[in-house]
Amino acid sequence: MAALITFSNTAYAGEKEHLMQVHGAVCPSCAYGLEKKFMKIDGVKAFDVDFKAGIVSVCADENVDFAEEELTTLFKQSGYTYKGEEIQDTCTL
Repeated sequence: MAALITFSNTAYAGEKEHLMQVHGAVCPSCAYGLEKKFMKIDGVKAFDVDFKAGIVSVCADENVDFAEEELTTLFKQSGYTYKGEEIQDTCTL
């Protein structure tokens, strides 16, 4: 579970970072189930949660895109409320 709270400033070429605002992300054990779901998606490379800010960060290949409906469902199934997404051109996880 240390990977859930570890930060790095390494940037990876050919990847982008999805920053997703969520409500309900309050504990590492709860976020672990969400991490497992994201890591099963082809092209997803890294996952992190900032519990204080309510931000889920996912690094993925640049060709990976998540549909709003897909994210809403994925978070809802894990007990979170999805609020929106910002995409950065480089991944820093």
